[in-house]
Amino acid sequence: MMNMKDTIRINDFFEIAKETDLKDLLDKSLHEPDPEKRKVYDALYTYFLDKRQDEVIKRKDFVR
Repeated sequence: MMNMKDTIRINDFFEIAKETDLKDLLDKSLHEPDPEKRKVYDALYTYFLDKRQDEVIKRKDFVR
């Protein structure tokens, strides 16, 4: 069992995941042997890809 010193708070986890390379998340979502972990990696990949696409779309020089 983890003690308080070893735990990662959800906000800390989010910040770490935000800095993770999308290619790494995609690789994990495709190749992780554990199906439950694969779902988590896929959800993270999809979420952060969406956020990065939103940033690109918000640029004033972006053309649709």
